[in-house]
Amino acid sequence: MATPSLQSAPPPIKSQWNTLQILKLSRAAILILDLLLLIAVAIGARVHRGAMQTVGKDAAPSIIAAQHIKSALADMDANAANELLGPAKSEPAATKEAVTAYESRRVEASKALIAAAENITYGDSERTPILALQLGLGSYERLIQRARDLHQTTPAATVAAYREAAALMDGTLLPAADALDQANHEILEHTYESQSTRAFAARAFVLFAGSITLFTLAAIQLFLSDRMHRTVNPALLAATLLTLILTAYVWQAMRSEQHQLKVAKEDAFTSIHALWRARAVAYQANSDESRYLLDPANAKEHEDAFAQKSQTLASLPTDRSREQVLAALKREARVNGFSGYLADELNNTTFDGERKAAIQTLTTWEAYLDVDAKIRQLEHQGQTRQAIELCLGKASGLANASGQSNGIPGEFDQFDRALLATLDINQRAFDASVDQGLATVSALEVKALVAAILIALLSFLGLAPRIREYA
Repeated sequence: MATPSLQSAPPPIKSQWNTLQILKLSRAAILILDLLLLIAVAIGARVHRGAMQTVGKDAAPSIIAAQHIKSALADMDANAANELLGPAKSEPAATKEAVTAYESRRVEASKALIAAAENITYGDSERTPILALQLGLGSYERLIQRARDLHQTTPAATVAAYREAAALMDGTLLPAADALDQANHEILEHTYESQSTRAFAARAFVLFAGSITLFTLAAIQLFLSDRMHRTVNPALLAATLLTLILTAYVWQAMRSEQHQLKVAKEDAFTSIHALWRARAVAYQANSDESRYLLDPANAKEHEDAFAQKSQTLASLPTDRSREQVLAALKREARVNGFSGYLADELNNTTFDGERKAAIQTLTTWEAYLDVDAKIRQLEHQGQTRQAIELCLGKASGLANASGQSNGIPGEFDQFDRALLATLDINQRAFDASVDQGLATVSALEVKALVAAILIALLSFLGLAPRIREYA
């Protein structure tokens, strides 16, 4: 019987990767991950910088310009009405203050309109209202000049001529300014709302790329220590530390930029927008006050318009007196039942001196309302001349315009100065936050590129001698 043949033992299984191949693969992996980290930084920097650029440099300035235009236009109209309230065929000195103020606001509106045109970012949504403002402003000026001419030659036809200008102001110019505001405000809000998610994803990408690069560098060092009995590779250790520093620096820079964006948008710009809208509405209300005296046939309509705008600006709770509300605002962050643009500002005070300035703004507005009530009382009593003088800041028996509606330092002027002081606090904070936020992520890609080159170079220098040992 044949004996079975003996089978030979299987050959030993060889490792799929030898040390030289692992070292070369490690070098390639470091370069790829180094590049991935650089790409993550570039994407993250672009996301963070883009949000700050949109909010701080594109949308917000255009919104401010829109409200600046609206305020200047409304005050142009108020001063035009004040000029026409003066005696017919008067000497220029009699209405010089109103004429000067009208011209100053005309120049102001024109400059703000040019600034808005130079900052068009979102196409026709901005271009259309800017064009309407440009064309409408010229037409309004011609209509006001016609009313002025009639005031000197045919006083009885003055009011009818002014009504045409007022209709253009209310029906075309002011709505166009609001449309310009709205076009940019929608972009600003959308950018800010979406930025949080995108910024978190960008930072997560940086953290992922940095972490996997650090893990790979650490694994290579452990491999070298185990295979070659070298505890530390100085070049690879330096590359590891540089990767850690780069990842932490970029993470912190992006978090800092997001914080500055929050300060700029939520703390500063929310107040800036509320205050500019308050200023525009206040100028419209001041115009309604003058129209009330200039156009007695439509006095009720102008009086109702004034009351509505006053409530839009600041509506006090009905269960407390004015003094109680002002006292409460000095103690409390919020007062129930208090609403309007000035309430929006007082509910959002953040910066040093801001709350005190905002309360002063409300106080001066209420003082202006007291004068307005006196004007209407005089008119109801048939004392039209005295009402007009109080409105224009020309009332006799007073050393200056204080305690009167317009004029310097009239109550409306005092209100405007207080509001501008509050605006200035927020505008300076907004500008500082935008500049600091942009500076934080400025040239982040360049810094990352330099670091990435150094990481690659150090990794090459660290692995090259070991590769040569096995080559």
